Amino acid sequence: MPQTPIPDTGPYETALLSSVKAGDGVRLVALLSGMPVTLVGPILRGLEPGQAVAFWTLLAKDHPRQAADMLDHLPDPHIATLLQALPDELGAQLLEEMESDDRCDVMALLDAPTWMGLKHHLPEALQLEWGQLRQYEADVTGSILKTERLALSHQATVADLVEALRQRDEQIEHFETRYLYLYDDQGRHFGAVPLRRLLLEPGHRQLRDWVDTGVPTVTPELPIAELKGVFDHVRYSVLPVVDDQGKLQGVVDQQDLQEALFEEAEKASLERGGIFGGEELRSMPLASRGLRRLAFLLPSVVLSYAAVSVIAWYEPVLEELVILAAFLPLVANLSGAVGNQAVAVSIRELAVDRIGTGAVGKVVRKEWPIGLMVGLVIGGVLSLLALLRGSAEPALPLVVGGAYALSSMVAVLLGGALPLWLRRWGMDPAMLASPVLTTLTDATAFFLVLFLAQWVLLG
Repeated sequence: MPQTPIPDTGPYETALLSSVKAGDGVRLVALLSGMPVTLVGPILRGLEPGQAVAFWTLLAKDHPRQAADMLDHLPDPHIATLLQALPDELGAQLLEEMESDDRCDVMALLDAPTWMGLKHHLPEALQLEWGQLRQYEADVTGSILKTERLALSHQATVADLVEALRQRDEQIEHFETRYLYLYDDQGRHFGAVPLRRLLLEPGHRQLRDWVDTGVPTVTPELPIAELKGVFDHVRYSVLPVVDDQGKLQGVVDQQDLQEALFEEAEKASLERGGIFGGEELRSMPLASRGLRRLAFLLPSVVLSYAAVSVIAWYEPVLEELVILAAFLPLVANLSGAVGNQAVAVSIRELAVDRIGTGAVGKVVRKEWPIGLMVGLVIGGVLSLLALLRGSAEPALPLVVGGAYALSSMVAVLLGGALPLWLRRWGMDPAMLASPVLTTLTDATAFFLVLFLAQWVLLG
């Protein structure tokens, strides 16, 4: 099947940088309007820090709304870095134009000096909003809710709604407009009204006559994994978020949920690869990128040294049986592989609430047969390889195969249980389970191979 050719970003990027350098805002806006949408993101993400500052400074001068919209092409850490480099007044202007959920995600990444500088230029309402939303953990519904919604008294009429829409004409694109939310005399959530039902109704009709009683509400504290289950079982794509006092805090839609789940999966993928702190781009500051990588590598040095220390205990065995050096990494790597399979299953089941942190016994019962089966099959293969390799020690295949079989059992049991223990201790399994397991499986594999060799081969 022929593939669609990818347009070259070079000419557009050159023209964009030329406009920025010349300070030609009119030409810059025209260029962005005529540029293929698929190229805007790659070009903006590829700007050097100084170029990005100049670009957003120029664009926001006369088009603050468009400048804020262009931020959607950047990951949140990149936006936070940009705001730290921009003048406080300009940064606050961009924040004010962003949607509430995106704004809070970025504000959570700002350092204290930057936040204090921006705070003085933000409206008090946005400061109060941030104080309210920052209390929610990243894995609950409150962290992805939008505060932009249409809300009127349950006594309001269709004419009142029309007037409210006129007053919010400039901001309406950021509002949730599929439903109108009503509140009672005490300010508590009364119900949701589909706006499509009101298009042809006379102005004197009361809005509460069209409340859809089937729209469920969710709480800000509801875990995101459970929120997905709610959406899966209802026909609505947006839900009101109501607190313990029955007051509407905002709305959450299915698209925001999917974005949050994707970001969580992407973060876990990066952490498994040793990249912490979210997405990394090569246009980010060198010091920031280096420190984030070292955060993974330095602890790995300690863990790896702890694992290979086992070999030092059995140095005399290696001196007599040099051939074991060829099988030590093989047994260790394969043990780590089967252990990480168990880690992946446990992390997934924790993420979708299939198991809790107290289910270690259940996990062990389900994993040990897998460990036994894999250990016997792969151990048999390793024994055959050792036999074909040839050795003066006829029992070497038995040592290698037996060591792997035992190591595999230990690896799957640890791999299945470790994420549960880490979650119980308040740590992130996606971040820590794999490197910790690798240390434990390496140490176990080295010990079992050398111990069995000393016992069986050297008597």
